[in-house]
Amino acid sequence: MGKSFLKVFAIIITIVILVTGCGKTTTQPSQTQTTGTTAAGTTATTTAAEIKGGTLKYGLSSEPASLEPVKASGTVQRVLKEAIYRGLFGFDSTGKMTNELAASCEVSADNLKYTIKIIDAKFHNGDAVTAQDVVYTFERILNADTGASFRQELSVISSVVASDNKTIVFTLKEACEPFLQYLALPESAIVSKSYTESKGGKLDTTPMGAGPFKFVSWTKGQKLIVEKFADYYKENKPNLDKIEFSFYADEDARTNALKSGEIGMLDYVAWKDIPALKSDSNLTLDEQKGPVMILSFNMNTKPLNDPKVRQAISFAINRENIINMAFNGQGIQCTGFVIREGDVGYNKDLANFFSYNVEKAKQLLAEAGYPNGFSCRLLASSSYSMHQQTAIAVQSDLKAIGIEVTLDLPDWATRMSKVGEKDYDIFVNAMSGDYNDPDWLSNYMQSGTHTFNKSAGFINADVDRLLNEGRKTYDAAKRDSIYQELSEVLLEQSPHVFLNWRSQTTGMSVKVKGYAARPGNLVLTQAGLALEDIYLEK
Repeated sequence: MGKSFLKVFAIIITIVILVTGCGKTTTQPSQTQTTGTTAAGTTATTTAAEIKGGTLKYGLSSEPASLEPVKASGTVQRVLKEAIYRGLFGFDSTGKMTNELAASCEVSADNLKYTIKIIDAKFHNGDAVTAQDVVYTFERILNADTGASFRQELSVISSVVASDNKTIVFTLKEACEPFLQYLALPESAIVSKSYTESKGGKLDTTPMGAGPFKFVSWTKGQKLIVEKFADYYKENKPNLDKIEFSFYADEDARTNALKSGEIGMLDYVAWKDIPALKSDSNLTLDEQKGPVMILSFNMNTKPLNDPKVRQAISFAINRENIINMAFNGQGIQCTGFVIREGDVGYNKDLANFFSYNVEKAKQLLAEAGYPNGFSCRLLASSSYSMHQQTAIAVQSDLKAIGIEVTLDLPDWATRMSKVGEKDYDIFVNAMSGDYNDPDWLSNYMQSGTHTFNKSAGFINADVDRLLNEGRKTYDAAKRDSIYQELSEVLLEQSPHVFLNWRSQTTGMSVKVKGYAARPGNLVLTQAGLALEDIYLEK
């Protein structure tokens, strides 16, 4: 996002505030009818008068271990956090950045100083959101003891100060083109200084933010309840009175809960269930192109620290078989790099870098000094059949080149804990950008302390150099060239093995209206932003 855009953005937001006042952003409901298409293809109609109130019962495919806002623990946790918290910026249904708690942003000519003014907003305890809360939020993120997932990205901040009660000045160590997108991450949500300190700095189980819904209760293993925040800064939002999130560890149980009407919405529909749910006239499905399934490595031990071994694994895998086993035949093989066609850095010449080639895999293993293979442990999860079935398919393929794989299939929370503790040799992972800029690759590829997505122990000077250059470059053509070169280096190094693109499907009753998934990389990271717009047809 260039400097000129940001200045225009600041002017536009300032004009909006002058028109609507410095308090809540006015978002009057439309007086026209709205329509929605059901899974069976029929059309439902409702009027603006019918959109208020009610309780949505929302089924979640796992239960997070924590709701600590600065830590990323998967899509489910982010959905819950985005119900409760808001940051300075967000994204609308088209993927464009929006102002949330930020009213305006001005950027200095050298791209090193960001002056952000905030709107009048309240936390759920009634306290005003102040510049001091924003400063505290980012100082907390930058504190290594907090364990923030995006501390590395946000360490570009040299200082963050409150120049008055409504104005924050971020000074950066160096220019950073995607900086505002860092501020729009769910993990950059603004927290209350006084409330967080009253909790001893711990927000794992007692979240409190400035989002559309306030936390009510969390019965571990069963449900989490939030209710409408009457003083939310957007007028006439949220539409719902309450959301009851229930946790379904079993895939069939959550699908049956949706079919029976026990829940009105389900965050993740298993691929095997999509055909049946599509034919149900009481349901509608929202299908988006989702992330890439990958294998990530622990390179702190041999032989996975050898790029030839990692390339051998990539050549040994029958990706079409994984699509059939784990995704009911629905998916696209990823035999090249993960930058999508049309995005900055895409290189069509790398689209078929790998193929299913057992002999090539055996040759690479022999060159690496392992002609007879080796033994290793593959971590996945029993909570999602796509993860479990992918692991089973990989186990079979690697056996053909002499690699004996032992599967470790705990529930999702345990799997996440093991990833953080580096308790794996290989793990089944999903790769998706946390924002719509190729800099998102840093979270998976750059040297540093990342534990959520990164292959442990991967350090490469060329990769670090190119990521840093891309981050500091504002010229579009130069950025494209940098990320194309990066793609080639990463395929050679193979710190991750790319398997297949998957779809991401949300299921809901035909009575659930207003849901709009964020596009591209945002489909997972910003899924919870749509909650404030959902309403129930009467």
